[in-house]
Amino acid sequence: MESLIHKVISADRKACNLLYNMFNKAMYNTAFRICGNEEDALDVLQETFVSVFKNIKSLENPELLPAWIKKICINTSLKQVERKKKLNYSFLEDQTVLINLNDEDEIVDECQYTQKLDAIQWAVERLPEKYRIVFTLYAVENYSHEQVAELLSIPSATSRSQYMRAKQRIIDLIKNSHYAGSIQEVSAKA
Repeated sequence: MESLIHKVISADRKACNLLYNMFNKAMYNTAFRICGNEEDALDVLQETFVSVFKNIKSLENPELLPAWIKKICINTSLKQVERKKKLNYSFLEDQTVLINLNDEDEIVDECQYTQKLDAIQWAVERLPEKYRIVFTLYAVENYSHEQVAELLSIPSATSRSQYMRAKQRIIDLIKNSHYAGSIQEVSAKA
Protein backbone atom coordinates (compact mmCIF):
# COMPACT_ATOMS: atom_id res chain seq x y z
CA MET A 1 0.00 0.00 0.00
CA GLU A 2 2.86 2.35 0.85
CA SER A 3 4.41 1.87 -2.58
CA LEU A 4 1.09 2.65 -4.26
CA ILE A 5 0.69 5.81 -2.19
CA HIS A 6 4.18 7.02 -3.15
CA LYS A 7 3.40 6.43 -6.82
CA VAL A 8 0.11 8.33 -6.50
CA ILE A 9 1.92 11.21 -4.79
CA SER A 10 4.32 11.34 -7.71
CA ALA A 11 1.32 11.51 -10.09
CA ASP A 12 1.86 8.07 -11.62
CA ARG A 13 -1.24 7.69 -13.79
CA LYS A 14 -1.40 3.88 -13.51
CA ALA A 15 -1.15 4.08 -9.72
CA CYS A 16 -3.91 6.69 -9.61
CA ASN A 17 -6.13 4.47 -11.76
CA LEU A 18 -5.34 1.46 -9.59
CA LEU A 19 -6.19 3.35 -6.41
CA TYR A 20 -9.43 4.63 -7.93
CA ASN A 21 -10.40 1.14 -9.15
CA MET A 22 -9.68 -0.35 -5.73
CA PHE A 23 -12.13 1.94 -3.93
CA ASN A 24 -14.57 3.51 -6.38
CA LYS A 25 -17.38 0.92 -6.10
CA ALA A 26 -17.41 0.88 -2.31
CA MET A 27 -17.29 4.68 -2.14
CA TYR A 28 -20.04 5.02 -4.74
CA ASN A 29 -22.23 2.67 -2.69
CA THR A 30 -21.55 4.66 0.47
CA ALA A 31 -22.31 7.95 -1.29
CA PHE A 32 -25.47 6.54 -2.86
CA ARG A 33 -26.79 5.28 0.47
CA ILE A 34 -26.23 8.68 2.07
CA CYS A 35 -27.27 10.92 -0.84
CA GLY A 36 -30.12 8.76 -2.05
CA ASN A 37 -29.65 9.25 -5.78
CA GLU A 38 -27.19 8.35 -8.52
CA GLU A 39 -26.41 11.87 -9.71
CA ASP A 40 -25.37 13.12 -6.28
CA ALA A 41 -23.47 9.90 -5.56
CA LEU A 42 -21.46 10.33 -8.76
CA ASP A 43 -20.71 13.96 -7.85
CA VAL A 44 -19.58 12.85 -4.40
CA LEU A 45 -17.43 10.10 -5.88
CA GLN A 46 -15.67 12.60 -8.09
CA GLU A 47 -15.18 15.11 -5.27
CA THR A 48 -13.95 12.34 -2.98
CA PHE A 49 -11.20 11.22 -5.33
CA VAL A 50 -10.20 14.77 -6.22
CA SER A 51 -9.72 15.32 -2.50
CA VAL A 52 -7.91 11.99 -2.08
CA PHE A 53 -5.43 12.71 -4.87
CA LYS A 54 -4.94 16.28 -3.72
CA ASN A 55 -4.35 15.40 -0.05
CA ILE A 56 -2.83 11.92 -0.10
CA LYS A 57 0.59 13.26 0.83
CA SER A 58 -0.88 14.26 4.22
CA LEU A 59 -1.74 10.62 5.03
CA GLU A 60 0.80 9.62 7.66
CA ASN A 61 -0.07 5.93 8.06
CA PRO A 62 -0.51 4.03 4.76
CA GLU A 63 -2.46 1.28 6.55
CA LEU A 64 -5.21 3.80 7.22
CA LEU A 65 -5.77 4.54 3.53
CA PRO A 66 -9.13 2.69 3.20
CA ALA A 67 -10.55 4.29 6.35
CA TRP A 68 -9.19 7.70 5.30
CA ILE A 69 -10.85 7.47 1.88
CA LYS A 70 -14.11 6.30 3.46
CA LYS A 71 -14.08 9.23 5.89
CA ILE A 72 -13.52 11.68 3.02
CA CYS A 73 -16.40 10.06 1.10
CA ILE A 74 -18.79 10.20 4.05
CA ASN A 75 -17.92 13.81 4.83
CA THR A 76 -18.29 14.75 1.17
CA SER A 77 -21.64 12.94 1.01
CA LEU A 78 -22.91 14.79 4.06
CA LYS A 79 -21.80 18.12 2.59
CA GLN A 80 -23.60 17.25 -0.66
CA VAL A 81 -26.81 16.50 1.24
CA GLU A 82 -26.52 19.75 3.17
CA ARG A 83 -25.90 21.68 -0.02
CA LYS A 84 -29.01 20.19 -1.60
CA LYS A 85 -31.20 20.81 1.38
CA LYS A 86 -30.58 21.84 4.92
CA LEU A 87 -31.22 18.83 7.14
CA ASN A 88 -33.99 19.31 9.62
CA TYR A 89 -33.32 17.01 12.53
CA SER A 90 -35.97 17.21 15.15
CA PHE A 91 -34.79 16.62 18.67
CA LEU A 92 -37.09 13.80 19.70
CA GLU A 93 -35.14 12.18 22.51
CA ASP A 94 -38.03 12.69 24.94
CA GLN A 95 -40.54 10.88 22.74
CA THR A 96 -41.07 7.14 23.03
CA VAL A 97 -40.27 5.01 20.02
CA LEU A 98 -42.33 1.83 19.79
CA ILE A 99 -40.84 -0.99 17.77
CA ASN A 100 -42.49 -4.34 17.34
CA LEU A 101 -39.48 -6.62 17.76
CA ASN A 102 -41.40 -9.59 16.35
CA ASP A 103 -41.82 -7.68 13.08
CA GLU A 104 -38.15 -6.79 13.08
CA ASP A 105 -37.08 -10.40 13.55
CA GLU A 106 -39.48 -11.46 10.81
CA ILE A 107 -38.48 -8.84 8.22
CA VAL A 108 -35.08 -7.37 9.05
CA ASP A 109 -33.36 -10.73 9.26
CA GLU A 110 -29.83 -10.18 8.05
CA CYS A 111 -29.45 -13.86 7.19
CA GLN A 112 -29.56 -15.71 3.94
CA TYR A 113 -32.01 -14.34 1.47
CA THR A 114 -31.24 -11.99 -1.37
CA GLN A 115 -34.90 -11.04 -1.57
CA LYS A 116 -34.82 -9.77 1.98
CA LEU A 117 -31.71 -7.75 1.26
CA ASP A 118 -33.28 -6.34 -1.89
CA ALA A 119 -36.38 -5.40 0.08
CA ILE A 120 -34.32 -3.70 2.78
CA GLN A 121 -32.27 -1.80 0.20
CA TRP A 122 -35.47 -0.77 -1.59
CA ALA A 123 -36.95 0.48 1.71
CA VAL A 124 -33.78 2.32 2.76
CA GLU A 125 -33.80 4.21 -0.54
CA ARG A 126 -37.32 5.43 0.30
CA LEU A 127 -36.54 6.64 3.80
CA PRO A 128 -36.71 10.36 4.53
CA GLU A 129 -33.25 11.85 4.21
CA LYS A 130 -32.58 12.30 7.93
CA TYR A 131 -33.50 8.67 8.68
CA ARG A 132 -31.59 7.30 5.66
CA ILE A 133 -28.39 9.09 6.62
CA VAL A 134 -28.44 8.02 10.27
CA PHE A 135 -29.42 4.45 9.33
CA THR A 136 -26.66 4.24 6.74
CA LEU A 137 -23.95 5.61 8.99
CA TYR A 138 -24.94 3.43 11.96
CA ALA A 139 -26.16 0.16 10.42
CA VAL A 140 -24.15 0.01 7.20
CA GLU A 141 -20.98 2.00 7.86
CA ASN A 142 -20.71 0.80 11.50
CA TYR A 143 -20.34 4.24 13.07
CA SER A 144 -21.38 4.49 16.72
CA HIS A 145 -24.28 6.75 17.64
CA GLU A 146 -21.74 9.10 19.20
CA GLN A 147 -19.77 9.26 15.93
CA VAL A 148 -22.97 9.80 13.93
CA ALA A 149 -23.98 12.56 16.31
CA GLU A 150 -20.61 14.25 15.92
CA LEU A 151 -20.69 14.02 12.11
CA LEU A 152 -24.21 15.44 11.91
CA SER A 153 -23.94 17.89 14.82
CA ILE A 154 -26.88 16.35 16.65
CA PRO A 155 -27.21 14.79 20.12
CA SER A 156 -26.46 11.05 20.26
CA ALA A 157 -29.99 10.49 21.61
CA THR A 158 -31.32 11.99 18.37
CA SER A 159 -29.13 9.60 16.39
CA ARG A 160 -30.60 6.70 18.36
CA SER A 161 -34.19 7.85 17.91
CA GLN A 162 -33.69 8.55 14.18
CA TYR A 163 -32.18 5.08 13.79
CA MET A 164 -35.10 3.43 15.60
CA ARG A 165 -37.59 5.37 13.49
CA ALA A 166 -35.69 4.37 10.34
CA LYS A 167 -35.87 0.70 11.31
CA GLN A 168 -39.61 0.95 11.97
CA ARG A 169 -40.15 2.80 8.69
CA ILE A 170 -38.21 0.07 6.85
CA ILE A 171 -40.40 -2.58 8.44
CA ASP A 172 -43.56 -0.67 7.57
CA LEU A 173 -42.45 -0.03 3.98
CA ILE A 174 -41.64 -3.69 3.43
CA LYS A 175 -44.86 -4.90 5.01
CA ASN A 176 -46.89 -2.61 2.75
CA SER A 177 -44.99 -3.34 -0.45
CA HIS A 178 -44.75 -5.97 -3.13
CA TYR A 179 -41.80 -7.43 -1.19
CA ALA A 180 -44.00 -8.59 1.71
CA GLY A 181 -45.40 -11.58 -0.18
CA SER A 182 -42.07 -12.73 -1.61
CA ILE A 183 -40.38 -12.46 1.79
CA GLN A 184 -43.09 -14.56 3.41
CA GLU A 185 -42.77 -17.16 0.64
CA VAL A 186 -38.99 -17.37 1.13
CA SER A 187 -39.40 -17.60 4.93
CA ALA A 188 -41.96 -20.38 4.59
CA LYS A 189 -39.53 -22.42 2.44
CA ALA A 190 -36.70 -22.10 4.97
